[in-house]
Amino acid sequence: MAPLSCIICGNSNITSLETAIGERAYCGSCFHGWRINPANYTYSKTAMCALGTSAGRLAKQINFFAPFAHPGAVVLEIGCATGELAAATRSALQIARYEAIELSPAGTIAKPHLDRLYDQPLRAMLENEKIKSRFDLILMSHVLEHLEDPAAELVAMKQVLKPGGAIFLEVPNGSGNRKLPIDDNRSHLHFFSAGSLTRILANTTLNVIAAATDARLDSRYADSLQVIASPFQTPGWSKTTLSDHPALAGASDIIVWGAGSLAEEILANFFDSTRIDFFIDRDQAKQGTLCLGRPVRGPNSLGQLPRTVLVNSIDFADAIVADIENLSSQTNHTLVRIGDLIDSGDR
Repeated sequence: MAPLSCIICGNSNITSLETAIGERAYCGSCFHGWRINPANYTYSKTAMCALGTSAGRLAKQINFFAPFAHPGAVVLEIGCATGELAAATRSALQIARYEAIELSPAGTIAKPHLDRLYDQPLRAMLENEKIKSRFDLILMSHVLEHLEDPAAELVAMKQVLKPGGAIFLEVPNGSGNRKLPIDDNRSHLHFFSAGSLTRILANTTLNVIAAATDARLDSRYADSLQVIASPFQTPGWSKTTLSDHPALAGASDIIVWGAGSLAEEILANFFDSTRIDFFIDRDQAKQGTLCLGRPVRGPNSLGQLPRTVLVNSIDFADAIVADIENLSSQTNHTLVRIGDLIDSGDR
């Protein structure tokens, strides 16, 4: 047999082992596993059952991808089985249209929850121009590991993704069960690690923007990987991202307390410096200099007239607030912490 190389990363550091179902290989670089001579598995003759479809399980999946499903989103689910995720997603989110692919007879059960059901693989439909829709979000839960050529499927998914769209994937994490070192499900052709899943997505210029482990399908697959991926784009931003924050609405001639590293690292990129009157810093070496083209002064420059003060520190924000209160105990300054401007609230 010719030497094996990894189908994900191309590495030749490959080991193989024999299981009850057959031989498989593992990559020593990205830790991907795959069946070497897989047996045929006919999905069109096997009705996929409703695994992992408890209300709690579905809610956790939906919570994971909900931030990427804007109101009015058009969704495609690949491998919808009997349609429980479709029904739950439509109930929880403002979905405009939900289409799905299911190759097995289970699709007939799912059909009432769908706007359209396809019974052919995505790549085949693209080649035959049988799918015209484009999607904001594509869902694929416990399907990628079944596919002979997962990379080609990801390319097809990218083709039907709208600009700015995202893909949700869930696959077993290795064996999918920390008590069982291998997964010998005969229908599984690939055994993804966190590294190999990220790598195969990157090979397709899909960037992982959210990831989690320990997603539970059922007792057999109690540890699954979840990711959200979207086509990679070079970052772009607005110079007024933070200065347009509602906490600063209507404020002019803002005083920024703190001319340290955050001024260069954050304010220089995301804050309109024309709204800054001056900086305050306790470091005498900085006083009398310029920061972002604005003068740096000492604490006594704060004055007694009510001002909007941006506390430009994370680590020392409490100490700066205490300084301001001690200097101007009779003045009702509006204090805005930069941490509140940049906190996404995701945790």
